[in-house]
Amino acid sequence: MELRLLRSLINREVYLDCIDIFKPASFSEDLEGIAETIQEVHTEFSSGVDLDIVHEYMITKKVSTTAKKMLMVELINNIRQVKPVEIEVARKFIFNLAKKSLRIEALNALARTIEQNEESHGHVITLLSTLPEEEQNDGEIVSPKLEDLHEFFAATNRYPFNVPILQKRVGGMSRGNLAIIFGRPEIGKSSFVASLVAGYMKSGITTEYYANEEPGMKIMLNIRRACTGEDDAAIVSAINNKKDPTKWTEYTPYLTVRQIGAMPIETIQSRALKSKPDVIVLDQADKLHLGKKYDAGHERLRALYQKTREIAKSCDCLVINISQASVDAENKGVLPYSMLDGSKTGKAGEADLILGIGKWGQIHPEPEHEDPKAQLLYATISKNKINGWHGKEAMLFNAHTNQWSSYDDTISRQVT
Repeated sequence: MELRLLRSLINREVYLDCIDIFKPASFSEDLEGIAETIQEVHTEFSSGVDLDIVHEYMITKKVSTTAKKMLMVELINNIRQVKPVEIEVARKFIFNLAKKSLRIEALNALARTIEQNEESHGHVITLLSTLPEEEQNDGEIVSPKLEDLHEFFAATNRYPFNVPILQKRVGGMSRGNLAIIFGRPEIGKSSFVASLVAGYMKSGITTEYYANEEPGMKIMLNIRRACTGEDDAAIVSAINNKKDPTKWTEYTPYLTVRQIGAMPIETIQSRALKSKPDVIVLDQADKLHLGKKYDAGHERLRALYQKTREIAKSCDCLVINISQASVDAENKGVLPYSMLDGSKTGKAGEADLILGIGKWGQIHPEPEHEDPKAQLLYATISKNKINGWHGKEAMLFNAHTNQWSSYDDTISRQVT
């Protein structure tokens, strides 16, 4: 690699870009002289520098013995045969060489100080202070510009809630967010997320839905019902008539549902980096696989949720994890994140938003006790890094058409 770096430094553009970190002493002993020569010829000549110039300069001004000349000729010929690297790569490797060289020099100085029993380590400290600063990624610096703040506000609430009261309380979610939606089995978690996805599709927001528990076709059916407002009878009628009276086909290009089994979380991340979806839904997230084994279940879950948060950040998308609630949530309307199954706060610590769906009483009571078209459920926001609101709101769920709405006094009178 050192040969390729020297070959690249012949190019004046590369040299000038790396001049602040280029130190000939960073290179190995035989190549240090060539590095020094490259530095000298660039200082002496503003243009026209090539390997022939470097060769001639060394032979006439820097090398005296025949043996040394032969070695330099051989090294320069080796440099001619390698390919240069791009500026960005050259700067990164030259930076690492300079840092490594100075650290070795500082360690040697410290060893001499200890050997000679000197009290002061000032020379070592001075050496370490000359280490080049770490390269900065342009994305590290947060801009104070008003126009950039405007872009931030414009990007928030990109993915709204379809239940008006939740949108009012929380606002929408954004790229880079990790949300956890959880509840007891059969409470309507997947149906709630399906209705979110339906809203995204109508807005042209691409979603990849990974079905890891329920059949993928059932998920697709839930999303269609949420999207069109049809009940099962209407969908069967469309199938029998071989004609779709809805706008469903206009929205389907924005949705991919995958039926998966033992899929590693790394595979999902790899796919997302290529396909770049706006939203990823992981249902059930807890059952995805990690590359290593863990002694405790809560440690595995923490690592798994850290990985899903990494997906949200690295792929610049919203990730929604669907999870189960523990048995403590049975017959409960208010579900704080302490009721997440197997959490021990590890899962919750990674999320930007946690929404628990609960219900007082039986999840599926006798028909005469509850209208399936107006089931009363509760959404508890127990963690909210989006706008800080926490609390509980009532929702009405139509299990026939997968429509969700806010519960207010007008609807209450209609239901009763």
